[in-house]
Amino acid sequence: MQTLPLVSSGVLAWTGSAAPVAFPGQYWNQIFGIWLIVAVVIYLFVALPMVYFLVRYRYQKGINETGAHEEGNTGLEVLWTAIPLIIVIYLATQSFAFYTQQRTPPPDSLPVKVQSMMWAWSFEYPNGKKTTNDLYVPVGKPVELLLSSTDVVHAFHIPEAKTMEDAIPGRVTHMWFQFNKTGEYQAFCREYCGTAHAYMRATIKVVTPEEFEQWLRQPS
Repeated sequence: MQTLPLVSSGVLAWTGSAAPVAFPGQYWNQIFGIWLIVAVVIYLFVALPMVYFLVRYRYQKGINETGAHEEGNTGLEVLWTAIPLIIVIYLATQSFAFYTQQRTPPPDSLPVKVQSMMWAWSFEYPNGKKTTNDLYVPVGKPVELLLSSTDVVHAFHIPEAKTMEDAIPGRVTHMWFQFNKTGEYQAFCREYCGTAHAYMRATIKVVTPEEFEQWLRQPS
């Protein structure tokens, strides 16, 4: 079953059985699953023969007092070099592909400027409307955050979307996300930034597109 999102006019549509709460967390879930499967297979491939050889060729007095001299096996050495190399290349390629999609905002994402400071978040929308610590977004719409900082390094982290980006003084960094369910979600600063770091939070209020447009037109 296809589980990757499709992009249509800047809106991501999920083709699996159930959409995740937020994108781009699905990329981290999928790469975690791939690495886990590969790790388990490698572990079993190494551990099971090792246990067998430990039992089969264990020391037994008077039976296997001396070991046999064995020469190297060229074919086996090539095999155990080539297979790990192929696995590493695959993991690196797949991880880079997922990372690129996780970092690249979909077309027509809603741009929101984010100004971080000790210890709050300020959001500015394309029409100039500003909020503090409350980020309103429409459900089903990708949002691109353009982050900067007025003082120290902060980091905007959205647990449901499994995404985070640093806000750095003198630079503009970016990240994107899309919520697929309405409701309120918390974002946190994930870079220690001083005494009130633990209280530097933002509430992401995910509303319907109609409610968002109505709110956006209201004066600040």
